Amino acid sequence: MSKKGIKVFLWGVLFLFAWWSIGMAADYPQRPIRLIIPWSTGGASDVLARAFQPAFEKELGQKLLIENIPGGSTKVGTMELIKAKPDGYTLLFSNECWIGRYYLNVYDTKVWEQMVPISSIVSEPLAIVEVKSDSPYKTMDDLLKAAKANPGKLSCGNPGVGSPIDLMFNGITQKAGVKVQYVPFAGGGKSKLALLGGHIDFRIGQLAETIDVIRAGKVRPLAVSSSQRLKIIPDVPTLKELGLLSGDLYEQIRGFWGPAKLPASLVNTLAPLIEKATKDPAFIRLAEQFTYTVDYRSPERVKEYMANYEKEFGPRLAELNKK
Repeated sequence: MSKKGIKVFLWGVLFLFAWWSIGMAADYPQRPIRLIIPWSTGGASDVLARAFQPAFEKELGQKLLIENIPGGSTKVGTMELIKAKPDGYTLLFSNECWIGRYYLNVYDTKVWEQMVPISSIVSEPLAIVEVKSDSPYKTMDDLLKAAKANPGKLSCGNPGVGSPIDLMFNGITQKAGVKVQYVPFAGGGKSKLALLGGHIDFRIGQLAETIDVIRAGKVRPLAVSSSQRLKIIPDVPTLKELGLLSGDLYEQIRGFWGPAKLPASLVNTLAPLIEKATKDPAFIRLAEQFTYTVDYRSPERVKEYMANYEKEFGPRLAELNKK
């Protein structure tokens, strides 16, 4: 085949692919969409996805089938998405946890680069530190003094090595010169149950997954990682004002991802539907009730956030992994 013939052939293939993907988007979705959550039931991502489900289903015109696939510090659920057919019928909902896990060798590759960001729907305080209501620790100062007096004795529930929360609290303990015993859990729901059962001394997690037991008086929040005090728990100090955090990212985002080869036409179909769903009054009320700020971000803005997050935390994680 001549060079001209090869060029004509390649242009023909590109045209047919573009035509196919546009046609796919025009008919999409024609059946329910599977949504993977790489965390256990009751965790922050699970709670938020289920709160968003009715508004998103309304815009999609199809059911959203939520499937929790925890394990391996999100690896099991994430790999399930990566190997899925890129037809728009398998998506994933999560935060930016893969960056931390990559730099701590949970993942061999930058898996977020093997997926396509579709959009994020909220931003939130990174974490809250809490104890059971009958704990002798009334403040963060009490907790840190006890940890310093008993190196490696206090048990801390966290959502896994390399998570944003784990990284944040590692920085705090290093700054305070204390050591604690980390107990990883497959999602915040399980660490919350462990705290309530008296199996751990304290935990770090998301406010959304614990606000119910805070309101019920079953746990005592000691500090929150937001840049300023939250209206929903105004008496709880920030880690920043306590001098335990400075210059880090205080908030994280949660949103939708697709397999790497998901056609741009489907991304461009899904993103506006997600954006419209974030404006649903019922979802906004639930999001605020769970302490989230509704904060739609386009695929481009999610990519920018991921790049900034890696730049901020990647070197610190790499250094942590050498120790």
